[in-house]
Amino acid sequence: MFSYPSTRHVLSEFIRTVTAMDSREFEIAYATFGKIRASFPSLAMTLDLEPAHVELAMDVPVQPGLAFKVWLDFQNGDELTLSVSHFWYEWFPCTKQKVVDKYLEAVFGLLSGRFRILEHWRGGRVVKAELQSPSDGKWKSVATSTNISGLIPWPPKKLRVVQNSSNV
Repeated sequence: MFSYPSTRHVLSEFIRTVTAMDSREFEIAYATFGKIRASFPSLAMTLDLEPAHVELAMDVPVQPGLAFKVWLDFQNGDELTLSVSHFWYEWFPCTKQKVVDKYLEAVFGLLSGRFRILEHWRGGRVVKAELQSPSDGKWKSVATSTNISGLIPWPPKKLRVVQNSSNV
């Protein structure tokens, strides 16, 4: 059975959306996503100004030049997030330029193929995913997302690399 949302719910959602869209933080996120789009004009990116659960979102689907789906969003009023495969990380507050610069470095690095994600698997689940950048011939972790099930030492851990080709 279908029911209409309450007037209070619709009004509060509208106020949240309008307030977020008028904020300095929203403008920073919007400009940041614009820089990403401008830096990779050959990649199709869909910017959603009214996504369901966050304030702003950009989807970059698998396509020629990109081996994996990328999800970028702005949420909770000051967080820029990046999600690829089993990696999810947030950079905040977006009002600090250093934070935005680190976010852009991470996104540019992944899209260009310079950075990679190293996934740690135990059985059929990912227990840890590291965003890595090259450093002196090795890989250095830039950001890590973890799953509490990673504390269980069995079954044996396997590694999988998620990395784009560098011809974008």
